[in-house]
Amino acid sequence: MERCPTCGRAVSAQGNFCSACGAGLRSPAIDQMIEDARRALLSNPDDAAARYNLALAYKLGGADALALEELARVAELQPGFADVHYEMALLYAKGERTAEAVAALRRVLEIEPDHSRASRLLARLEGEV
Repeated sequence: MERCPTCGRAVSAQGNFCSACGAGLRSPAIDQMIEDARRALLSNPDDAAARYNLALAYKLGGADALALEELARVAELQPGFADVHYEMALLYAKGERTAEAVAALRRVLEIEPDHSRASRLLARLEGEV
């Protein structure tokens, strides 16, 4: 078990915030990933790879809404990038936005019909609807 850097109480290693004082517990490595991606975007705002990396860093840091925004931008820049739509589907499913998750997974399978993770998740979500 880890300790909160602000109040010293025991916290879950999986958490993003201390339940006692509310301090952020995000890894400095995630903050560095975010900073690096943002820096890359300063010189080229249409850099799909940098936007995808930023989205993944936001997702790892628990900033799901920001991750979805960046993933949507990447999908505009590279509509045929199946994993962008898959990552969006995961975030939609996590947020209980099942219809949007199903639509994103169908898009993944249009692009990449053999995407086994998308097929499995789609089957599971369609079974819940």
